[in-house]
Amino acid sequence: MRLTLRARIFIAMFMLVVLGFGATGVVSFLHFKAEEVEYRRERLKRKEQAVEAHVAHELQRAIGKDIDEGDLMRVLNEELCSISQIHQIDVALYTMGGELLLSSNMALLDQGVLPPRLPELVHSRRNQVLSISDPNNLESEMLLYTAEIDDEMGLPIALMVVPYNGKLDRPFEDMAFYRALAWLHLVLFVAATYFAYLLSRSITQGLEVVGNAMKGNPEDGSSNPRPVAWRSKDEIGQLVESYNRMVHQTEENAKMLANAEKEQAWREMAQQVAHEIKNPLTPMRLMTQLHASRAGQLTAEEVKGFAEAMLAQIDAMAAVAGDFSELAKISSGVLRPVDLGQVLRRIQLAYPGLDLALPAGEWMVKGTEDSLLRVFNNLLNNALDAVEPGMPPALSVSVRDDEGSVLVSVRDNGTGIEPSRWEAIFEPHFTTKSTGSGLGLAMVKSIVEGMGGRIWIEASSAQGTEIILWVPRA
Repeated sequence: MRLTLRARIFIAMFMLVVLGFGATGVVSFLHFKAEEVEYRRERLKRKEQAVEAHVAHELQRAIGKDIDEGDLMRVLNEELCSISQIHQIDVALYTMGGELLLSSNMALLDQGVLPPRLPELVHSRRNQVLSISDPNNLESEMLLYTAEIDDEMGLPIALMVVPYNGKLDRPFEDMAFYRALAWLHLVLFVAATYFAYLLSRSITQGLEVVGNAMKGNPEDGSSNPRPVAWRSKDEIGQLVESYNRMVHQTEENAKMLANAEKEQAWREMAQQVAHEIKNPLTPMRLMTQLHASRAGQLTAEEVKGFAEAMLAQIDAMAAVAGDFSELAKISSGVLRPVDLGQVLRRIQLAYPGLDLALPAGEWMVKGTEDSLLRVFNNLLNNALDAVEPGMPPALSVSVRDDEGSVLVSVRDNGTGIEPSRWEAIFEPHFTTKSTGSGLGLAMVKSIVEGMGGRIWIEASSAQGTEIILWVPRA
């Protein structure tokens, strides 16, 4: 699947937006998690200090300075649970050797949160927060704080352990803040995605406009590139400006090329006309000079012969002019339905010996009768000229249907045409004969194409040539 440039730009920008918000989310999560851990540790420290001060106060108030482990059991046996309820946290007392003395919640002993004997890790690290895994919930973090209970002399008499579950019930204000932050990120994400779409569209819009302009104007069916109007002066504007210059230059070059082709065509036509006119002028000049030098000695017969020769050359010049005039006409009138069979029957009368194969029925084509007569006169005259001198001509014309169109085949028994000349033979001033202007078949092709048809050489050999005309029915 090939993605468009707009799609690739949008996907790239969308991925940048996703990565940006993803990175922001990860950093925010890690930041808030670190703050949460620090908050829990500070909270545990504050609660431990409050409990430690409360326990020390109760001991000092009850028995004074001389305190031992037995006094701890006696004094705090009932007070430890009250202290735990007041501060809303569990408390456990251990001997300095690490043996459990009292606990405000003996269920913690069964759950494995509080061991019957302190491990070395907890026993050796005092007055600091330790993080351990909850044995009943490995995903939950358990914090322990170990502190010494001292008497008035500053001597340690017991170890106090305060367990604290890592699960923290966030205040309502914090949850509202997190929800607002989540909604803000969602709105920003949707907005960034929308702006990424608009930006990708604006970047490729100029290219799309240029591409559509290069396809031409579908309204009028033109395939020529057209200029583009673009108001912005950015990089796309520079591209559009360069494209407009190219279109303008292309139009100018096309006009110059068309003019050059017209001039070249007229130049070639003028050269051909001059050449065809000079051919009869040369013998006319020679005959005129000859008879002028013998003006006083000419007999009536010689004058008559001179006049007839001059008239023949003048007729040749008139024929050249007529051929060029006919070539300039793409069609000789408005096209209308013409009975091709009737035209061919008249042609058969003008060319005795012509074999005509015309099936019964109507053979109506769109054209004019005069133009069709010129087409078949030229084809049959060329066919007669192609026959070897002394050989009887064998000309034939056949008509057949071709899926709603008409195919006309013209055959002769002439000397044939080389395959390399099959295309060139229909070009102006191209001829294989020693005489003629070379415009006959060019005129035939022009007339047939003006009728919406085609003409080509189907086969040619030393035994003759077959030319096919294809014309649509009327």
